[in-house]
Amino acid sequence: MATPPTSPAGNEDDQAVGLRQAHEHHLPEITLAALRYARANDPTFPGSVDKRGAELLYRSGDLMRWARNRPRAAIGR
Repeated sequence: MATPPTSPAGNEDDQAVGLRQAHEHHLPEITLAALRYARANDPTFPGSVDKRGAELLYRSGDLMRWARNRPRAAIGR
């Protein structure tokens, strides 16, 4: 019996990732420190969906949606 791949094409948004993996593979423009700060201080930051040891895991699609919609600092002040 064949097993399905762990992240089938088109389903990458449902992949559970830690913040370091999210930074490395999905959100390289946001530093790991900024992701950790947002997790602690941004009420719109997505909730975790699972745990791997002590590491909280988040749905990659939720993190990417949050990154697209997060407020940006003013530029050119």
